[in-house]
Amino acid sequence: MYRIGLTGGVGSGKSTVSSYLKELGIPIIDGDKLAREAVIPGSPAMVKIREEFGDDIFLPDGNLDRLKVGEIVFTDEAKRQKLNGIIHPFIWHRSWEELVRAQEEGHEIAVLDMPLLLEISWQLRVEEVWLVQVPLEVQIKRVMARDHFTRTQVLERIGKQMPAANKMNYADVIIDNSHSREETRAQVRKALQHVPGFVFPK
Repeated sequence: MYRIGLTGGVGSGKSTVSSYLKELGIPIIDGDKLAREAVIPGSPAMVKIREEFGDDIFLPDGNLDRLKVGEIVFTDEAKRQKLNGIIHPFIWHRSWEELVRAQEEGHEIAVLDMPLLLEISWQLRVEEVWLVQVPLEVQIKRVMARDHFTRTQVLERIGKQMPAANKMNYADVIIDNSHSREETRAQVRKALQHVPGFVFPK
């Protein structure tokens, strides 16, 4: 199976590209969805998180306290790495299950839609990397409008991801998502013309 790793910084509009690929009949393995699945109360990952971090970051209903987890993620690099070391193997296990299922259903191509694809070196697990990119100011404005964050909060989150210039070194395809939706779709169609085994639906 030919695997495309789709990634992009927060606010890049990666979901626009992912949605269009799905419209074209390509299975999408959604990293954000699998990350949420990883932290369902009682999941194997949650059991390990409780063992490692204790009860302090849990709410009474068994869910993670997002504010306290956020403090860990954005202020303590060692703990952030420890948390990722629990969650990421779970996400890869589930991704592999989804890849196998897609192959069994007859698909020759699948997309791994992963925000941190490059940060966790998953480019080694795909045949090519697609990077969705927008100028920094566009990225900031989009996230501020979408999540009601301050500019400082947005820049903090962007700072936790690999710099855009570094990401471009790993990208086989760069999609500029700073213009119209149709221009973005045209870039996707052009990139798909070179993917082995892909046939546009009639």
